[in-house]
Amino acid sequence: MATQSELTRLLSSITMPCEEGDKLFAIGRFEAAEKMYLDLARGMVSFNHPLPMTANHPSGGVVCDLYWNMHPLKRANLMGCCVGMAKCMRRKKQIELALAWCEEVNSLYRCEYSHLAEPVYDWIDNHLDIPCTTLYKIRALCIASEIFAELGNSGTAVTRVWAGKTKHFVPVPEAHRTPEVKKLLDTELLTKMMTLHPNPNAPPHKAKLIPGLQIQGSWKRLSVKNHSGPSEGRESFACFIWNGHLYVAGGRRCSLGPFHRDIWKLNLTTLDAWEPLPSYPFALHQTGLFVGWEMVIHDNQAILFTGRPDLDIFDLTTELWSTRPTSFTPTAEDIKAGITDAWAYPGIHQADAAVVYAAKTGKMYVFGGSHGSTMMGCNLFMELNLTTWTWRRLSGQVRAPRVAPDFSCPSPRKSAGAWASVDGKRVYLLFGHYDRAAGKSGEFHQESEAFGYEDFWSFDVQEEKWRRERMSGNPPCSRTELACVYNETWKRVVIFGGYHPTLPTIDITEKLPSFGYSYFADTFLYDPAPARSPSISQTPPPTVTAPKWQQVLTPGFPTYRCQSHLAVDPDTGRTYLFGGWTNNQYIPTHTKVISRSFGDLWELKVDLPGGHLNEADIEEEMRVARAGPWQRCYNCAAAGPWRKCGGSCKGRVFFCGSLCLREGWREHKTKHGCRKA
Repeated sequence: MATQSELTRLLSSITMPCEEGDKLFAIGRFEAAEKMYLDLARGMVSFNHPLPMTANHPSGGVVCDLYWNMHPLKRANLMGCCVGMAKCMRRKKQIELALAWCEEVNSLYRCEYSHLAEPVYDWIDNHLDIPCTTLYKIRALCIASEIFAELGNSGTAVTRVWAGKTKHFVPVPEAHRTPEVKKLLDTELLTKMMTLHPNPNAPPHKAKLIPGLQIQGSWKRLSVKNHSGPSEGRESFACFIWNGHLYVAGGRRCSLGPFHRDIWKLNLTTLDAWEPLPSYPFALHQTGLFVGWEMVIHDNQAILFTGRPDLDIFDLTTELWSTRPTSFTPTAEDIKAGITDAWAYPGIHQADAAVVYAAKTGKMYVFGGSHGSTMMGCNLFMELNLTTWTWRRLSGQVRAPRVAPDFSCPSPRKSAGAWASVDGKRVYLLFGHYDRAAGKSGEFHQESEAFGYEDFWSFDVQEEKWRRERMSGNPPCSRTELACVYNETWKRVVIFGGYHPTLPTIDITEKLPSFGYSYFADTFLYDPAPARSPSISQTPPPTVTAPKWQQVLTPGFPTYRCQSHLAVDPDTGRTYLFGGWTNNQYIPTHTKVISRSFGDLWELKVDLPGGHLNEADIEEEMRVARAGPWQRCYNCAAAGPWRKCGGSCKGRVFFCGSLCLREGWREHKTKHGCRKA
């Protein structure tokens, strides 16, 4: 019987049919190469299977039965063909299709897990000992990374290469680390990519946007006339908009406190001052800290889920608190999932769950979070009927068992983004993290650092089944503690910022410290509309219709942070961002505390119907808008700690030095009427 090393050498010597296409591409016979790749790929799938598959095709999301049951060598050959098609589409500048072909490689890779004797969690890497699959996967990641970098999506660009390095190079056998693989994963280039996202010194995007992948937007900081209450800074708070007012409840100033149990509202029309409302009245020993909770609006009431079977309710009309009991009857399957008594959540305090309200069906959904038995996170998925006030467990476990039960649902996590479809038929879950460094005694899977997820799921409410979705278009990179909201006027999901627990941030100039994690300040939209499925007998269109992601390109942006909140005014369709926090060393600050929380308020405008972008002056913002914690120079647009103009404009513009002041003063004087003070 052959040894494993002998089998590896044998597999390494096998020539995949897709490599004939590579030879044609290498000598410049691009059309012939494309035809060969496509003919080979179509010969390996059924006639009605689209290539590349669109994001919501009935065959499945990331995992489909055809790929799952395919022979590993046939699957590897199909991966090679998809990589070849990605190269061909990129050469023809059909970059959206190139990205779709790269995503097809990711789908094929995920289906390699089918050979495992038992399911594994996402943090356990899986690699068939077929060296060419490692090469094809890394080729796809690097092609996608280069495209995302060209689009200005630096966070997703670097995480693609980072995944290649940490998941598909370091853990694999030596035979997989070929010279080409090493060249693709160039360490020096990767280090240069580990900057801030967005990079504040990247020039503002002036070229024509790619409509399917990018959209113009504008962030504007709003000034509250009287600073008080939440203006001092909040993290881990609850937030919503009702009747033209922004509400902020609970949370904390920083990780060491103070810890709040208050609730405030702000008139979004006048922006006069934060108005205090009756504080949360329930005792600390009954509820735990008001940290990491969410509130949803139902029937003019703000419903607060704390992990207790009783819901705390703030009546928005009378501005009074009350408690509403709920009921839950565990089934035999619930008991198998770790529920040991008449309530699903151990202890008195649950936090950092994804809480979603489906207005159409009157249901509230809760996924994951920590509770009395785990601080790492769980994947318990619960539904509350707000008519009968009864709970059901839909999937998941109270605590993560040693072996993953199956691949059919998201792994345990907390701080994920989530929303429901307008019709209430699907619930979506995006990213999050499993806090492996926060384990309790006896918990499995403890490690020294958290694991950040890169997955995207949806739950079919009628079929009660999860599906892992494709990250189509120009998506955000893996992150947790992100701000997330659905805007019904725009018919888009909006996400901003967040945190990656293991992606390094490196300043190659060595002027700033480096970190083993990253905060983000980028903005994305997700269009969940039904997709058009191209016929297998036709060449796919150069663009792919929704569902897909777009990056919002803005001249300025709020600073890098996590745990902020996005909220939409249902009456006006306007989208607002409030609060959040970051490590005080990650951005320039004079404070000596461990973390810095924010109490700033921003509005996002986008180039969509009802997006109010007509109110923004994009050309002006490209020269005066804040780029995170820095200001842009009015003359050269570079971002930094520049000095503001000392003239009669009262600091409307900034200059990076005397040269730019001399060059830009005349224009500033003419345009803004500034005079020397």
